[in-house]
Amino acid sequence: MAVKRFRLISSLFISTLSINSAMALPIDWTGVFGADTHMISNTCRTNDTVTKVATARNGTEGITGDCGANFQTYVFKLNPQIIVNDGVTLKGELSSGYIRGGFAGDNSANNRDGSGNNAYFFTTPAQRSGLNVNQMYMELYADTALVKIGRMSKHYGLGIVYDAGNDPWDRFFSMYDGIEAEMKISNFSLIPYYAKISSYNNSTTTGPAGSQPSGSFDVREIGMTAKYDNKIRDLVVSVLYAKRTSEPKNTLYNADTQDTSVSAGRGKTEVTVIEPFISKKWNKLKVAFEASIQSGNYGNVYQDGSGKSKLAASAYILEAKYELNPKWDLGFTGGQISGDKGNTGKFEAAYLHPNYQIADLMFKYNYAAFTEGGRSVFDSSITNTRFYKINGHYKTDKWLWKGALIMATALETASGNGRAYHHEENYSFTSTNKQNNNLGYELDFGFDYKWNPNVTVSGYYGYWKVGDYYSFTNTSTSLSLANVHGGGMRATLEF
Repeated sequence: MAVKRFRLISSLFISTLSINSAMALPIDWTGVFGADTHMISNTCRTNDTVTKVATARNGTEGITGDCGANFQTYVFKLNPQIIVNDGVTLKGELSSGYIRGGFAGDNSANNRDGSGNNAYFFTTPAQRSGLNVNQMYMELYADTALVKIGRMSKHYGLGIVYDAGNDPWDRFFSMYDGIEAEMKISNFSLIPYYAKISSYNNSTTTGPAGSQPSGSFDVREIGMTAKYDNKIRDLVVSVLYAKRTSEPKNTLYNADTQDTSVSAGRGKTEVTVIEPFISKKWNKLKVAFEASIQSGNYGNVYQDGSGKSKLAASAYILEAKYELNPKWDLGFTGGQISGDKGNTGKFEAAYLHPNYQIADLMFKYNYAAFTEGGRSVFDSSITNTRFYKINGHYKTDKWLWKGALIMATALETASGNGRAYHHEENYSFTSTNKQNNNLGYELDFGFDYKWNPNVTVSGYYGYWKVGDYYSFTNTSTSLSLANVHGGGMRATLEF
């Protein structure tokens, strides 16, 4: 009798497990955790004492405060993937802190998340919680298309404007709440999409926070990518066409670009971006080129009484890599990103995505944020420059050694006669002195060591010979320059 009772209980237990197993959905977890430390000297780029008055923006490149940085950060991303059935998969990204991490010793809910640059196409979620849902979307598989619905990241080309943040240490990503469908026939594909970037009033100045989700605060984007991808020939050719519009009451885009430091709504905007991209590989040589042409109505960006402005910005990037042998490769990157002249009729500056960087120090950080606050130190975009970079890599089974030389000049500078534009702090001013166009050059050295299949230990050192562009004060007295140099270490766990 006892044996029969045991068999009955065992059968019920096994049946219960079978039912639970049948109802459970398989979840695949991947992710990244990393910690780093940095020490950078002369972040003000001068040894002179600089005094700045916020309400009297005169165009000086000087930065106030203690001109050294010693900080530690972390990145944290969890990427769950739930296979619901053969036709549906739920994907997401969870993180903590400011978007994807934070600073050691900081309260993740209090990290600065203000935009430090006038990057129209770069947006991030306004997260102020300990746990952030950066992405959550479903993939629907059909005979004719792959459809994505929800909050997702978007990537295109080299990532100069649209960057999904796929690198373990990418702190930002292009976030889209919407729908995207990829329709593919042979080597050709069409990818239309529609997304809301911002949809309601987040401020409390005109009403209760989060009020009026009626469309009058919306920022929307609609676009399409046409792509030809031939795996056999190692050839990719594509073009992206998108139009982003913002309603007059939107609080996502603020204009804070005038001498009086008045922050006001830009008003209605309607911007078109066209991006051709081509990538080709011949045996040991790979070449890729991307351009971004931005135009349209840019709203009241100058806030100087001149009214609405047009946008006419452009960026061109060429990347090439040649494999000398299994251990050595050489690379070249060149680019031109337009700057703004400062006149009130047309805004001409383009800002690349802050994930796209060419150096360890130059353009890498928002240097004013180190001491003057108000913005993320990582929110820094390449803009107003023509640059050249030569780099080389040497790799073994566990080691990767890296070196690079970067040279850059500014395209637009103060002429000493008329208006000019401060590209780092985003305001126009009346120039009374000429500004040099030399941004300087930089030498970078670094390594990656594969501790084990999941852990990489890295280090770097950079030396930036600061150019005379940064000695500008808009007076007859120039700043004495101090070269920026520094290094750091990081450990990265990928699973």
